[in-house]
Amino acid sequence: MMAQLVLIGTFSAMTRLSVKALRLYDELDLLRPAKVDASNGYRYYALGQAGKAESIRRLRALDMPIEEIRRVLAASPADVSRLLAAHRRRLRAERDRHDHMLAVITRLINDEERLMNYTIAVETLPAQIVASVRRHTDLAGTGATVAEGFGVLVGALTQAGRPPAGAPFLVFHDVIDADNDGDIEICIPIGAPVAEASPVQVGQTAEVTAAVTTHQGRHDEIAPAYHALTTWITEHGHEIAGPPRETYLNDPAMTAEADLLTQIAWPIR
Repeated sequence: MMAQLVLIGTFSAMTRLSVKALRLYDELDLLRPAKVDASNGYRYYALGQAGKAESIRRLRALDMPIEEIRRVLAASPADVSRLLAAHRRRLRAERDRHDHMLAVITRLINDEERLMNYTIAVETLPAQIVASVRRHTDLAGTGATVAEGFGVLVGALTQAGRPPAGAPFLVFHDVIDADNDGDIEICIPIGAPVAEASPVQVGQTAEVTAAVTTHQGRHDEIAPAYHALTTWITEHGHEIAGPPRETYLNDPAMTAEADLLTQIAWPIR
């Protein structure tokens, strides 16, 4: 039997999976050694495990999460095809998103598309009662985090029989970008207080004065609106007095991306 086993270093060289990765996959019960020597802890792998290791290596190269790889490896042939087709669709969607962003960057660099001219006004945002949840997220997880938060809020308000009393909005308590994660607060205005149900909070926002503008189009192209606002605030001698708020004026499920309207309001003094 030992003649059919190889040490982890040899198996690493055979499969082009690092020793560190193999140890991780062992801990995650994704690819366990065929034998572990009780006296010294050495890991041995069977030569027949090379095919499974190669599948894992290729799927990780395609950015498939570990849990999904686990499902693929345990699935029937028909389910394998279904799971891989679903991942293929995700990869295509991500490629399309990257292609779109690269096209935008190309136009900006070539000066074929200048930053949009945003109309900015000073407005008083009234106090209002809101149901909210606060979440910590990174840039990549923002979309899923917002969707989950709105789902929690809508579920709680539906159960309480309380319809929204205004457009939903986000409060960005921290700068969230490629290098920083932070807190966002997901809010839905309501007409009157309802009993709090963890993790939903109910409270009243304060009346604030804010510099306000509206962005039309895809949300991943909203950065110029923020640039315009901060430039306007500085040039007009104001100071930022709180976190920015994004209010979603139309429903993305019912509206074309080019027609989406997002109001950005930044408290000032």
